[in-house]
Amino acid sequence: MAVTLGRNVKRLRERDRINKTCFAAMVGIGRPQLNKIEKGTANVRLSMVEELADALETTPEKLLFEQFDPTSIAIPRKAPDWQFDPYS
Repeated sequence: MAVTLGRNVKRLRERDRINKTCFAAMVGIGRPQLNKIEKGTANVRLSMVEELADALETTPEKLLFEQFDPTSIAIPRKAPDWQFDPYS
């Protein structure tokens, strides 16, 4: 179950384009602990699973049990900060 949790956290974090340092701060842990979670080697309390799920806008059940297909996850596209003007 820890490996599934770690895989899902990593996939969803990358989907949302959040780097490890920022995501760790969002959920109140250090980056080394996030690395352990994503590798599936950390002992994670239920309260932390809930924090991770909230930050990733999903449910604890989906993080723990669902096998996400990376091809089925829509990647949000950020609009460019500039606009093309053919006349400038």
